[in-house]
Amino acid sequence: MTSVNPNDFRHAMSLLSQQVHLVTAVGSEGRLGVTATAVASVSDEPPTMLFCINRFSRAFAHFQSAQSFCINTLTSSQQNIADAFAGRGQLSIDERFALGEWTELTTGAPVLKNALASFDCRLTHAIDMATHRVFFCEVEAVASSEDEALALAYRNRGYVGI
Repeated sequence: MTSVNPNDFRHAMSLLSQQVHLVTAVGSEGRLGVTATAVASVSDEPPTMLFCINRFSRAFAHFQSAQSFCINTLTSSQQNIADAFAGRGQLSIDERFALGEWTELTTGAPVLKNALASFDCRLTHAIDMATHRVFFCEVEAVASSEDEALALAYRNRGYVGI
C-alpha cells in the first residue's frame, strides 16, 4: 500500500502541463464526447494511442461499449469546446457538438475539423486501473492542421496555450 497522500498527489499532478483533447465516438445513443488530458502515444508501429476515462464519470457509461474513437487535440482557441465536453455549462450533447464543425475519417467517429490533430482509432484493448479504464486504440487515420495555432493545455487547474 502506498504512503502518498492523495491530495498531495493530485496537487503535484496539477503542476504538470497536459494537452487537452476531445475524445469522441458514436455509441448506441448517438454521438458522444469527453474532454481528456490522460492521452498518450504508445507506439508508431502499429500506430497506437491510449486514453483514460474515469469509470465513475457520467461519460464512461456511454464510452464503454464504443469500438472506435477519435482523439482530437484542441487548440488554445477551443477552450469553450473543452469546457462544454467536460460538463461545464450543462449543455446537452447536441448543444456541445453544435460548438464545432465535424467530419469523419475512417471509423465513423466524429472528427473536429479545426483540431490541431485528430487521430481516428479502433479499440484494441481496454483495462481497468484503479478508478479509470485505459483504452488502447490503433490509429487508422490522421488529420492535422496546417495552422500554427497553439495547443490547449491544462496546468495548475486552468487552461494555458502552449
